[in-house]
Amino acid sequence: MKGEKMRPFSRREFIKISGLGLGGLAVSGGMIGAVSDSLGGKVAVNAANAVVDGVQRLAPTVCEICFWKCAGWVYALDGKPWKITGNPEDPNCNGRLCPRGTGGLGAYLDDERLKTPLIRDVVNGKQTFREATWDEALEVIAQKMKKIAEEHGPECVALFTHGSGGDWLKHLLRAYGSNNVTAPSYAQCRGPREEAYMLTFGEVVSSPERTDIRNSKCIVLIGSHLGENMHNTQVQEFAEAVGNGATVITVDPRYSTAAGKSKYWLPIRPATDLALMLAWIHVIINEELYDKAYVEQNTVGFEELKAAVAENTPEWAYPITTIKPDVIRETAREMAHHKPATLIHPGRHVTWYGDDTQRVRAGAILNALLGSWGRRGGFYYPNKASIPKYKYPKYPEYRRDWRDALNGEFPLASLALASGICDATIPTGRNGCNFKGWIVYGTNLLLTLPQPKKTIEAIQNLDLLVAIDLMPAEITGYADVVLPECSYLERYDDLRISPGRVPTIALRAPAFEPRFNSKPGWWITRELGLKLGLGEYFPWENIEDYLDDQLKSIGSSLAEMKGKGV
Repeated sequence: MKGEKMRPFSRREFIKISGLGLGGLAVSGGMIGAVSDSLGGKVAVNAANAVVDGVQRLAPTVCEICFWKCAGWVYALDGKPWKITGNPEDPNCNGRLCPRGTGGLGAYLDDERLKTPLIRDVVNGKQTFREATWDEALEVIAQKMKKIAEEHGPECVALFTHGSGGDWLKHLLRAYGSNNVTAPSYAQCRGPREEAYMLTFGEVVSSPERTDIRNSKCIVLIGSHLGENMHNTQVQEFAEAVGNGATVITVDPRYSTAAGKSKYWLPIRPATDLALMLAWIHVIINEELYDKAYVEQNTVGFEELKAAVAENTPEWAYPITTIKPDVIRETAREMAHHKPATLIHPGRHVTWYGDDTQRVRAGAILNALLGSWGRRGGFYYPNKASIPKYKYPKYPEYRRDWRDALNGEFPLASLALASGICDATIPTGRNGCNFKGWIVYGTNLLLTLPQPKKTIEAIQNLDLLVAIDLMPAEITGYADVVLPECSYLERYDDLRISPGRVPTIALRAPAFEPRFNSKPGWWITRELGLKLGLGEYFPWENIEDYLDDQLKSIGSSLAEMKGKGV
């Protein structure tokens, strides 16, 4: 890649190149049958399950369409893919999936999926992709990774990841010698929130969030759109709380779905949320509406906080926010009236205006003043399930990591910033740690990083770019090697271990054989690890053995979990 300009490929071109026709798949043995069966699906997996009136429950699954990862069951009707339902034993969904979850079959059935490994090539002076075997594609990646490790150090390879399958690649990269693992969703979605709550309470909010919405008496939504997003049980609990008469205060310039269910709708001027929350803090402190016993027992710095907001009166906030002082006072008193069962929702996609961490911190401080952290109707302390970690060799020591590349910036960050990795890929001489290889799993960096031109500039300086995905995307058009992963309905993944009011363990098992020449993430990672000489980090022969060992360590088994799901 280095030294020559990369031509991007349009999605239409990429679909054509990736072998949509049968002829393009002939190189991959056994794939003709998969294509001819594309409408029906191969449902041989778990075929022992009984068929009743043409309906067969195939396998337990864990949804991959969003981070909630609801557990469910996959069904066939007359031997063809039919539907996905929620698992009633899973508190992440209570047996009900959102429209995205029930639509998960679309990922499996989509004929525009990536179909076979592709390697970038130059033919008659023009860049194109050619089909390759899995062995060849993985060998190309392994040789380039070995070269980068020898010439620059293994830490000069970074992983961008989003989704369950990325966990296998995290393990591989750390075994290889790099701790440079990042997710664009950290800095652009939840990162400021997690650091704000860590600074305030010493713990993060986590995913799914530890909000006790169903028992809340007062719910404050500021930058959160429950009822329009699909955070499954939060929406279920919000509907339950509203039905039970909870007061809802919605702060939103737009009359949202949640605003329509609210006692108070505050159409705030955009980008002024922090001023409103400072005024609320001022009222709650100066009218002595806070939970005095809770604050005295659990906090430090109260007097400093009181002094800091002394001038942040509702009258001060009014010209900034356009919210009238009497409304600010009335809503603050409403929150205090219902404490500690008052929840200022922490939000999710909180990266807005540049003051994000401090803005979310103000909401966290409001929750602390009202005594809602660790209290019914506020934030619960999640119980955690635990499975002994698989016994791998110790990872090698990392000579440098992403913090060195960022040159001391963002000291509060607990995960590498994707944009920082991108910046450090462009040669600057800074710390002598410019990245030379990217492995991109399940994320389209041309859209998920904020400056596409800078992303492209960084790509031009790479020696290796690997894209692993289900569908063609802008980033796959820039890759040296493209690897097609099968959908979540066609594979095992590691166990979902979810903290919550009741901790749970859930299994994702394949309901269908992989379509085309796609492979599961665990297989891709293990085979690449073997080619890199890292076999000691992949001592298990197949994923079933790995999962069975893990489950037997807690008195269960893979066979039992296939029957239960959760």
